[in-house]
Amino acid sequence: MSSPFQFGVGSNVVGAPQSGTSMRILREWMVPAEGVREADGTAQEMAVLFERLPPELSQHLQHHFGERLKELNEIYLQLGQLPECIFEDNTSGKKKRELLSQEPCSQGHIDLFADFFLSQQDSAETTKRKGISGTLHRVSLITHPLYRPEKVLGVAVRVGRALQGLLDTMTWGKQFWVDMAQKHQPLLLIGKPGVGKTTVLREIASTLASDTSLNVVVIDKTCEIAGDGVTPHPAIGRSRWMPVGVANLQHVIMREAVENQSPDVIIVDEISTPLEVQAARTISQRGVQLIATIHGVTLPEIILDKERGSLVGGVTSVTLSGQEAERRADKRKQVQKRNTEPVFTAALELRSRSSWIYHSNVKDAADSYFENERFNAVELCPGKAIDVKVIPMEGHFDYCRACVGGVPCGLHKNTAVPHHNAAFQEATNNHHHHQAPRRRKAGRGR
Repeated sequence: MSSPFQFGVGSNVVGAPQSGTSMRILREWMVPAEGVREADGTAQEMAVLFERLPPELSQHLQHHFGERLKELNEIYLQLGQLPECIFEDNTSGKKKRELLSQEPCSQGHIDLFADFFLSQQDSAETTKRKGISGTLHRVSLITHPLYRPEKVLGVAVRVGRALQGLLDTMTWGKQFWVDMAQKHQPLLLIGKPGVGKTTVLREIASTLASDTSLNVVVIDKTCEIAGDGVTPHPAIGRSRWMPVGVANLQHVIMREAVENQSPDVIIVDEISTPLEVQAARTISQRGVQLIATIHGVTLPEIILDKERGSLVGGVTSVTLSGQEAERRADKRKQVQKRNTEPVFTAALELRSRSSWIYHSNVKDAADSYFENERFNAVELCPGKAIDVKVIPMEGHFDYCRACVGGVPCGLHKNTAVPHHNAAFQEATNNHHHHQAPRRRKAGRGR
């Protein structure tokens, strides 16, 4: 599979690390002058949030934090705990917790949110998360399952914001994504909670839907991508929107999208169950580009996951013949291999708002991991694509800019590449062991 990071006209072609640096830059592009910014209408949506919050809380926030509320990310209250806010720097993505009060939360504080849930003809038992119509904000409950009805112990208010300029900053804009869509190349976005996967999905949806040759469908499991109203949030542009409503039915809506909407691209947030994994494979086999997110940090964590591993090849234990084991440096007969063809051909690890790792060939990356072979990937930073060496470690990848020249840097020169025994033992507990086929001796008939 060809990589979009080809040397050529318009690229900053550097055959070796630049003098005085350890970076090999594959490509550069112009970052928008205004950078990554909040989408139009964000201020109005913040006003809606403060109108819907309990008046006592809204007034307290505005009095104590004022202009800093532009960076408000979350409000958290729990019985017996000190209430706090989380602020997030819109440029770096770094978060900081700050106290709302020196007094622990009481039942009275929690009860302020009761009307928000019960007024929507539902109970806290059936729905623990609600959005605010017309916005990307949501309110979630923490409950005690041993009480009937479930007792509400805490409330988390997540402030949702759509961003613009992120794709133009971290890649060379629309053409990167359209080229991938036209090649029907499935893409998996990997990242830990809160790193910005859903934010990226929104801008991908809007960017691809602006191309009139593409029909883009957004499957919204928890209504985080396009809000919780009856009309989709403007952040997804001209994409079609299919809210799921009930989380365990996402696989049904994924298949419905393929059968009824004639999509070119399907966008899904949080693939997590075996049924969703199977629906993802079905979509990829229909010639439709699938772009989805999954919780993790690096690719091997997904490969080794029992339920989600087949998305990127999975793992199985293989017993080698004596001759095959003898040819190996470690002489091992029991080894781990990729179990199946990956659903996703490419993967993007979101490490932070300013650092993404792009694997253009998931199949090769998985095979290299099992063979303990170092290989190259691309680190995407604002305005730059940088060549990095991928170093297989126990259950994860390390990345190094300085090792790309073929000679390991001082840090990784003596790094022993592990056999992954502990991680693989857990991952293969429920997999069948396969006997590798023995080579037929010359002259022996069938």
